[in-house]
Amino acid sequence: MPVYRPHPGHSEIDVNESREAFHSALVELTASPRVKKDRPVAISFSSSGREVFPVSADGTPIGRCLMTADTRGDDVAAGTAARRSPEEWFRLTGHVPRRMDPVNRALWWRKTQPEVAARTRWFMNWHEFYALLLSGRPVVDWSDAGAWASYDFASGGWSAERIAETEIDAQWLPEVQPNATPIGPILPAIAKELGLPSDVLIVTGAWDAFAAAVGAGGVDPGVVALTCGTWHSFTVPVRTGWPDELMKEGINVCPHPGPTGFGILATNPNGMSVIAWACDLMKVSIPDLEQGLASAGRGPAAVFADAALIPLPHASGSGAQGATFQGVTLATTRIDVIRALLESIACEFSLAIERLRRHGIESSMVRATGGGSKLDWWLQLHADVCDIPFEVVAQEEPGAFGAAILAGLGAGVFPSVSEAVAQLVAVSRRFEPDAERGAMYEPLRKRLAAR
Repeated sequence: MPVYRPHPGHSEIDVNESREAFHSALVELTASPRVKKDRPVAISFSSSGREVFPVSADGTPIGRCLMTADTRGDDVAAGTAARRSPEEWFRLTGHVPRRMDPVNRALWWRKTQPEVAARTRWFMNWHEFYALLLSGRPVVDWSDAGAWASYDFASGGWSAERIAETEIDAQWLPEVQPNATPIGPILPAIAKELGLPSDVLIVTGAWDAFAAAVGAGGVDPGVVALTCGTWHSFTVPVRTGWPDELMKEGINVCPHPGPTGFGILATNPNGMSVIAWACDLMKVSIPDLEQGLASAGRGPAAVFADAALIPLPHASGSGAQGATFQGVTLATTRIDVIRALLESIACEFSLAIERLRRHGIESSMVRATGGGSKLDWWLQLHADVCDIPFEVVAQEEPGAFGAAILAGLGAGVFPSVSEAVAQLVAVSRRFEPDAERGAMYEPLRKRLAAR
């Protein structure tokens, strides 16, 4: 989808264009002979969290979707956050409201474009928008609803108290249901238009990070689902009773479709986006990078790179200040620079896993997905510095795969998400930790931890 940036700091998607793309993709999919032969029973969703837009009572979008990177609304977010202490917010909602929180996006619309807010029936994320389009019911799943400062962890629904204190209009909120819950059958007219059976069931899905965790098999305690994509993000299933100290680590706790009911979500915007930037800048292809890494020594590169400080257009609000490279000499190669970035990101991840361990949250294995998981050298380094095994999932679209699993669960095809994962998720490669090599990176880890 094209992203529009009409002014510096703006980042928008035209919802009508997204709807057209959604429709075209479904039409193409349902025309496939394989789909016609193996009739679908259910449809579910994997949607990016926190992004909402205004929709009228007849289901018509009446404003663009402000993306996570859009910088408008810091003043609105500050007002919401000030209503409680950070610790209170974290205990109640698993996060401290920020500008991309759907509550703050809705309040921003009311403050800056009251005429649009007056016509708005719902503020919707992609999940509930397409649920409305297919089933006629605007239903949001627990994991996506958890991004709203008005969600109540205890009841699994909207909190009347926090609706009142944030002064959000209660009618703007879609219906909430657990993950993998049947919403209803597809609308007859839509089924005919798309060439789908009339009894196809529409089922609640999950925030894309958690849908990907399902698709990667990261649903049970101890299994980390790492997305080595544009962002270096991971989820870990947890039970209730998480410590407030996690808030100081920049970690969110959200409803999770796995058996624990909750999961940690940690994000680092400096993932493969940084590596792609460096490869483009250095004119290094991925095959050239893989060849250069294969001939690299076992220990750290002579160059030190602080990847966590690299500012990126989509990472607005991340606190990024600037890039730091040290140890660069006339003998430094292009591979050395990119390798240093890869090492920094892997060591940052290992430090995050270590901090969770100090808070009593153990990690016994990591399931990796995304473009970065194709770099064997990098995955082995992750395993070595974390001192736990890494597995690469044999599924290139774990988010969509996870949504399909949730659809099957809601349709009664599988008895539980854990059993579905055990039956369906396959692993293509496994990397056992090399403690000796991991020890070589201890100085680099300490350097990153001390900054």
